[in-house]
Amino acid sequence: PKIAIVGQPNVGKSSLLNAFIGEERNIVTNIAGTTRDSIHTRYNLFNKDLLLIDTAGLRKKEKVKENLEFFSTIRAINALDEADVCVLMIDAQTGIEGQDLAILRTAEAKKKGVVIAVNKWDLIEDKSSNTLKNHEEAILHRIAPFTDVPVIFISALEKQRILK
Repeated sequence: PKIAIVGQPNVGKSSLLNAFIGEERNIVTNIAGTTRDSIHTRYNLFNKDLLLIDTAGLRKKEKVKENLEFFSTIRAINALDEADVCVLMIDAQTGIEGQDLAILRTAEAKKKGVVIAVNKWDLIEDKSSNTLKNHEEAILHRIAPFTDVPVIFISALEKQRILK
């Protein structure tokens, strides 16, 4: 199976891939646009051979200004076409935004399996007993009618719940 890791810039797509493979293979910075091409990586988990595809961050069309970013976006969409399943990465601090919904709709239109990974959960300070449940309900409300999409709260940097 081919699994594309998609999302907006700086949500932790490359960090997640690095966490999976256990090495710093993909460059990670807080500068948007560091990943410019889709990077394919073979991964073997529980004796299952997978192909992970790290993609460039997807911005709204009107925010894409450079030719390089335009072609990075096209390569990310092509990776989505190639994939069987998409991991849609969302930043826990900003929550689900309009661009995340656009990426989700694109994946759904292309008939791809989708898992939403809410990354940077370790940076959320108020973690009372209902915080996770409230965040999940808010996401499911925003993505309706696609309420059967699994939502996982992770920290790629701290490697928390990434294998879930």
